[in-house]
Amino acid sequence: MKNHRMAALSLASSVILLGFMTAASGGATVADDPYAPLKLYDGKWDVAMFDEKGPTRLENHCAKTGLFFVCEQAVNGKTGALVIFLPFAKTATGGEEYRTQALVADASPAGDWGKLTIEGDKWVYAWESTDAGKKTHWRNINTFSGADKIHFEIQRSDDGSAWKTQSSGDEQRAK
Repeated sequence: MKNHRMAALSLASSVILLGFMTAASGGATVADDPYAPLKLYDGKWDVAMFDEKGPTRLENHCAKTGLFFVCEQAVNGKTGALVIFLPFAKTATGGEEYRTQALVADASPAGDWGKLTIEGDKWVYAWESTDAGKKTHWRNINTFSGADKIHFEIQRSDDGSAWKTQSSGDEQRAK
């Protein structure tokens, strides 16, 4: 359970960063190249979660490897996960949907693929976990304000309809 939570939080943090990068980019758009926003993911970021002490430093090393786009993520200097992205559909409003997968550094078995939906300044990452045979729905909602800040909320639901925020915070590019 702890490994799944760490993988989920690591991947959720990754998605948080992706949202900021698209909002701040002035280059190619998702309509031109679905990988364009992901390319801007490289860099160092400070994450302050409201339920934890002190900021977390994230560093991302990303590359397009052919069909896939991958980002190796280090948390406070320690490699945490390799996050894989694969674009698969357009949304009804012209956004992009990606399949996502996190492979964690301790070699825990990978779970099912998650989904990232990008629509303008709102990015939503959704995934599911199963513990003792019970399915739990998760999502990370990212809301942007300005070029250098993002607010995120990680939420869970037992039924996929009623959501409860589990943690939240703000993120800013490190200088």
